[in-house]
Amino acid sequence: MTRRSEIPGQAGNDGGRAGKDEGRTGNNGNYTVTPNNIHMESSFKVSKDDFENELKTLREQYPDSLVWNRSIKSLKHEWAAHNAFHALGIARRQTAHADLNWPQPWLIRLGYAIIGTIVWPFIK
Repeated sequence: MTRRSEIPGQAGNDGGRAGKDEGRTGNNGNYTVTPNNIHMESSFKVSKDDFENELKTLREQYPDSLVWNRSIKSLKHEWAAHNAFHALGIARRQTAHADLNWPQPWLIRLGYAIIGTIVWPFIK
């Protein structure tokens, strides 16, 4: 898994290579973690199981990220909505990657909650 971090003092920031975790997901685990964002490169290539495992790993490795102020469920819904839009060919350049942000405007949160809840059972 390739990770880059801008969070001061976080373990695992070794210039972008995290050795043993590399290549665990379909997107080769390319993430950029900042204090208020987790950017997932090619998130549509990640399976549902891998995504859930990666969230757990990222939370352990970057516990100080403000993204964790959001619920895991809301992060899953956002990722699922991105994948659904990408699969449908809607704004493919923008939906190929997911940016899990904190804070999020309430209307965006609502949209992801509705769409993510609907599509979650269909995501593989």
